[in-house]
Amino acid sequence: MSSEVKGPRKDSVRNRARLIDSARAVFAERGFGATLDDIARHAGVGVGTAYRHFPNKQALAAVVLADATEQIAADAADALAIEDPWEALVTFFERNGARQAEDRGLYERLTGLGDAERQDQIWPGIVADVTLLLSRAQAAGVVRADAVPQDIAAIFALLGPAYEMTRDVAPDLWRRYLALILDGLRATDRPPLPAAPPPAEALDTILKAGKPQR
Repeated sequence: MSSEVKGPRKDSVRNRARLIDSARAVFAERGFGATLDDIARHAGVGVGTAYRHFPNKQALAAVVLADATEQIAADAADALAIEDPWEALVTFFERNGARQAEDRGLYERLTGLGDAERQDQIWPGIVADVTLLLSRAQAAGVVRADAVPQDIAAIFALLGPAYEMTRDVAPDLWRRYLALILDGLRATDRPPLPAAPPPAEALDTILKAGKPQR
């Protein structure tokens, strides 16, 4: 008998990849209300096949979540390569805003639905890059000095209702409200902010505050 350890069958690997691709599409269109059965049908595989790969939709969502948050990390790193500090910060907001507006499932994942442990592994790098984006803009004098990284998370949370409100009105209407909010970050002749920022450890609470209520 051969002692060679066989890897996964090709059809098994292919089915898993199809399920992950379908999960992205189904969650984007229908949010987390979609079931694992819905995803299996979209992938063109049997329900039993889906459950052999993933015990529930949360396990499948964890894989999609990792991809989504890693994309945010990549966007933050790309924004840091932009020379103009204000343009870099706005570009980061716009790229992620567009993704969340188009992908209902992504928005829900980023506001507390999914694998919290995996999120905890990815978010520190995102926070570090966003902090650098903000500090660069402040050092250049284009962002008010009393803004903190937690404010960036709060802005994304505040945009949540705007995505929902404008979804059936005009797809790009959220950009209007993002521009209005970002205008408040600009370093202009304005009085100090009337309240202290939230503590850094409140990041998860801030993100969950924008979670859609269904």
